[in-house]
Amino acid sequence: MEKMVIETRAGYIGLGWTGAGLSFLNLPEPTLYEAEMEMKPYLGAIEKEAPGQCLSPDGLERALKLYFEGKPVDLSFPVDWSLYTDFQKRVLQRVYSIPWGEVLSYGQVGMEVGSPRGARAVGGAVGSNRVVLVVPCHRVVAHNGIGGFGGGLERKRMLLGLEGINI
Repeated sequence: MEKMVIETRAGYIGLGWTGAGLSFLNLPEPTLYEAEMEMKPYLGAIEKEAPGQCLSPDGLERALKLYFEGKPVDLSFPVDWSLYTDFQKRVLQRVYSIPWGEVLSYGQVGMEVGSPRGARAVGGAVGSNRVVLVVPCHRVVAHNGIGGFGGGLERKRMLLGLEGINI
């Protein structure tokens, strides 16, 4: 597995990848040290679960820098889906395809992945996302408001605001 920390306008982002794709991508942290600490929980599990030759996510650093400048970018980089359960994978693959500037509710995602009464389960699957921004979990909202976000609601509002969405 390969890993790196990049600096963007919003802060330092830790990311890691294997031959299968991105394994983790953290939200921006104010310091390099904090970004490195955010990466630690992922490193051991990923190295055990996804050995093999690593494939560099060419262009991702530039795309993330542009994203945090508020520019629409394509963040559809390969993801290592082997780290998720089947249900998490179905949910996160649907979330992966939500375009810039659009949102879906937890219930809508549930309907689309064959779990029409599974809004809470969708929330749990979205919460398991290790590659935020590439799998844009911030674009999944409650039917009557912003919903939750592991990175905090202030960060969710900031990310949606970059995309012109105000909830």
